[in-house]
Formats: sequence, C-alpha cells, structure tokens
Amino acid sequence: MNDRVAVVTGAAGGIGGAIARRLAGLGATVVLADMSDAVKKNAESIAADGGSTDTVVFDVTDSASIDGAVKTVLDKHGKVDILVANAGIAFERKAVEHSDDDWRRVMGVNLDGVFYTVRAFSRPMLEAGSGAIVAISSIAGVKAVRPELHVGYDVSKAGVAHMCRVLAVEWAKSGVRINAIGPGYTDTEMLAEVGRTSPEVMAMWLDDTPYGRLMKPEEIASGVAFLVSDAASGVSGQLLMVDGGYSVA
Repeated sequence: MNDRVAVVTGAAGGIGGAIARRLAGLGATVVLADMSDAVKKNAESIAADGGSTDTVVFDVTDSASIDGAVKTVLDKHGKVDILVANAGIAFERKAVEHSDDDWRRVMGVNLDGVFYTVRAFSRPMLEAGSGAIVAISSIAGVKAVRPELHVGYDVSKAGVAHMCRVLAVEWAKSGVRINAIGPGYTDTEMLAEVGRTSPEVMAMWLDDTPYGRLMKPEEIASGVAFLVSDAASGVSGQLLMVDGGYSVA
C-alpha cells in the first residue's frame, strides 16, 4: 500500500487504532480521524514504530465538519485512496424506553454519520476513478444478539451493511469499491469493562461464539486490510464477518 493515503475514523479507539496500525504497517500514509485530539495518542504510537501518520479532527454528524476534513486531507496529501468508516456509539436501552433523542443520537453517528463520511470522501475517489471504502457494521446488524438491549445500534449497523450493497451497485463501473466488516464481540476496553462488571454476560457471549473467545482488534484490522487491498479488486458490496463463527452458529 505504498503511496496510498488512508483515512480511518473512530481511530482513537481500539478497533480504529488497530486498523490504522495495520494499514500503516503495509505502507500507507494513515490519517487517523476522531472527534477530539485524543486520536493523537494512537497516531504518535504508530509513528514511533515507523508508520506514516497524520490526524484530523471532525464530527461525523456534521457535514460541514466532514467537508472541512476532506479539504484538509486533500490539501496536505493530494488524494484519498482508502476510507475506513469506523466511528460508532452504543448504549443499553429497552425499546420502550428509547426516547426520540436516544434513537436519533445513535442513528446520527452510526448510520447518518457513516453515510455523510462516505459521501464526502467518495467524491475525490470518484473523480480519480479509484478508491476502496470499508464501513464497520456488526454481528448485531445480521443477527439478534443477547442479552444486550440496543435496538437502535442493531438497526443502524444493519443499515450500514445494506448501504454498502446499494453503493457498490451504483459505483460498480466507477473504480471505487465499498464493503463492510461485521466484527463479533471484540476485546476492547469497553468489553473488558463488561467482563469485569458482568462476568455472566461475558460467559454468555463466549458460549454463543463457536471460537469460545473474543475477537482481537488486530483480526478486524486484517479483514479491513484485505478488503482495501488489490487482492480484493473483485470484491464490492460484501459484508465480511470477523466473528469467530457467531453469525452462523
């Protein structure tokens, strides 16, 4: 991936940071994006290990903010070859207790925000006639999970996967590919906290996963690296599950 410029959103977190590290390790210049300067920590760590990194701060729910980020990246790097739309939020709430604001908040980041980001960064790709995009979906977008209660999150992630299918057809002859990744339960700090506070929930997740373990952020990153690589030149509109068999069990 030498000479390629990749933008990774949600890059302050565990999965986003792992994706950025993998792409940088493959030779890409990686622009780590998030909504605060906290993203600089991951960027500095990757750079210390020899990776080429940059950072940009923007809000995925604000189209003007995203457009500004696109301009910043193009002004500094001249192009965008790869986009990984990873930013997302989740919270527990029974469906009947989901307020309108709750619903809009999760949809605003997870579905609207992914679309706004893809729309903005795809423009220079479409003009150039090449590019690869991966959006992060979830096992919760293809299967009713337990015991979590986050219908908004689940529906938003299903929407992300179908958005990729629709855009893959629209862009089929453009040179721009788009796919989705469906992570299973992944060993991030958020899930580690669940394990500390609710070991019975963690036990249920592991029991429902044929591998009997959590996925590693690096495994999600490997799936992304494949989908944005030339090895996947014939792949578009697909949802690649990296879930230890959860979705087929």
